[in-house]
Amino acid sequence: MATSAEDKSQHRKLALIIANGNYSRAENRLNQSQTNAKALNDLLNTIGFNVTLIYDVEKHDMTKNIIDFSQEIRDNDLVLFYFSGHIYQTNGKNYLIPVGDAYITKDQDVEDFANDCGRIFNRLIEKNSSYVTLCILDCCQEYLIKNNLTANSTSTVKGLREISPINGAFIQFACAANETSHDNLFTKHLLKNIAQENINIVNVFQRISDDVYKESDKGQRPLSINGLGQHGEIYLNQVYRPPPPPPPVEPTLSTEQFFSKETLSNEEKAYYEDCKEYYRMTKQPLISVSEEIFNRHVELPSVSLKFGVDENCKQFNLKSFIHQICAKFKLTMKDLLVKKIQEGSAILEVDIFDKFETPDKKLKLKMIYNTMVNNEELQKELGRMKIFLMYMGPIQELTKKQKYRAEITLNPEFNRKYGPGQNFWIGEIKDGKNRGGRPYYCPVGWQRISFYVTDNFDAKFNGWCIGYHGTKFAYGLSILLSGLKPADRAEHGAGVYISPSINYASHPRYSEVKPLDSSHENKFSKHGKYIQYVLECRIHPSKIKVTAAQTLRADNTIIDSNIDNSRIEWLIDNQNESIVDFNDSDSPIVCTGILMRVTDNHPGLLPESQWWYKAHICENSNCCLLGINLAYLNQQRTNGVTCNIVFD
Repeated sequence: MATSAEDKSQHRKLALIIANGNYSRAENRLNQSQTNAKALNDLLNTIGFNVTLIYDVEKHDMTKNIIDFSQEIRDNDLVLFYFSGHIYQTNGKNYLIPVGDAYITKDQDVEDFANDCGRIFNRLIEKNSSYVTLCILDCCQEYLIKNNLTANSTSTVKGLREISPINGAFIQFACAANETSHDNLFTKHLLKNIAQENINIVNVFQRISDDVYKESDKGQRPLSINGLGQHGEIYLNQVYRPPPPPPPVEPTLSTEQFFSKETLSNEEKAYYEDCKEYYRMTKQPLISVSEEIFNRHVELPSVSLKFGVDENCKQFNLKSFIHQICAKFKLTMKDLLVKKIQEGSAILEVDIFDKFETPDKKLKLKMIYNTMVNNEELQKELGRMKIFLMYMGPIQELTKKQKYRAEITLNPEFNRKYGPGQNFWIGEIKDGKNRGGRPYYCPVGWQRISFYVTDNFDAKFNGWCIGYHGTKFAYGLSILLSGLKPADRAEHGAGVYISPSINYASHPRYSEVKPLDSSHENKFSKHGKYIQYVLECRIHPSKIKVTAAQTLRADNTIIDSNIDNSRIEWLIDNQNESIVDFNDSDSPIVCTGILMRVTDNHPGLLPESQWWYKAHICENSNCCLLGINLAYLNQQRTNGVTCNIVFD
């Protein structure tokens, strides 16, 4: 598009339209918002705009879409931003109100749960310093906030706060500053005038303002804030413009096109088999993320997504798979670049956000990560797509992880069963080994599956302590494949939490009690009914930051007769890592085996578990994973039902 008949320079036209109408409170809902936005979208398409149209978005999605849109802007573009919905002014700022606004009950909530209008303008304008950004705020109606201190009172703030002109921007309000209206006049005349040929922006909106003022009988005067003085006349629809570029052609995607003859290494094959085992047991993919994504000091020149799909490579439908991934993670085809597909089921490697700078790339990758780890239903959907692995990070980091996993093998020579008639001792073991000055007690009732982690174990771990980390059934393999996350419950500070007491680590908050069904029978036990996992770890004593008290409200009971309640938790320095990776030679924690306890009834009936009932225990799956109804378990205790350890 040219800026005048003489100036034939070209400008791309980009528009972002956001229409919010489905607000939480009935009195704030806007029935015409989507209809108006769709009509504007259709008009802008006819005059060469590439339009992104978004309906009813919450704050997170609104922010994401604005970031995505801003990444498309190049200097010298003609950019249009239109928002139809509610706006609210507080503390001298204007805020766009997203849907999902039930949390907004007072002015302070607006700052927390709405989108700062000024920040949005700055993000869009700074990407386009040489040309023009047009911002239209079609927000006439009052936004009502229910005061949560007095249930019958309702506070109102009218309209938009007037702002100063911004160089390179033309900002249009639907009403005058600090005023509102209940009609749809501004939108009516915007749609009537905005696509008029050969009329500059200033005159277009002067016409709109005059028409609204006249039809409202002088009751409504839209406000224009003009910062275009240095640009001369700017046209939205100049008739002598060149035709808009053709829409991007979706690339051809076929397995044959990207199939690589490069074979998988033995380390890769072993790693993928472990991931498949995890997937088949949990019906969910193993999700593995590189630490570099969380480290703000590390540049990310390239990031890959690697998918393992439990499907015959020759039958794998690449195009359908990519479309599903884009839909689930709100990506576009432009965000992904398929690199190769390898045989071994179907191993797909894709570069992601290749055109983004590191800060924006990391922000978007963290959004994807948070979407995955906080959404169990999404993980199940990925499982239904037969995905057994989803890795995100530099591909060389995955290679290192796979190589390390190949070196961790089972070491049956040191497998143990602990209890009378098996391996058993009372009190601190006296075998002359240096365990960092910390006592080691018999983990009675548990079986150890030992890992081969080094040739000279005693020399490597001379002076290292033994501790335990309880884990969910599904996480046992996941932790070994991906690393150990610092605790979400940071009772004593940030870091990884370990206990010298296996009795403490076996509490259902830490170690899931998993009922065994027929699919597990041959894998774990022929006669057992329940299983728990605890990781056996070696910890360098210099990395124990804090030795602290129990955090399960067990003040009036004894958890472990060998260890005082006041010294039963260790906080391990995670060295500011978001994931403590076992393949790091400097890791403060090394997992040397998995301990499992198999019982013929619920382990809450064991004598050593009776302290649970004088401490915190609940049925909230976000806290304690009991694997049984708590009332039923208590009834069994009352009736004297017993439980036995199963070694088979």
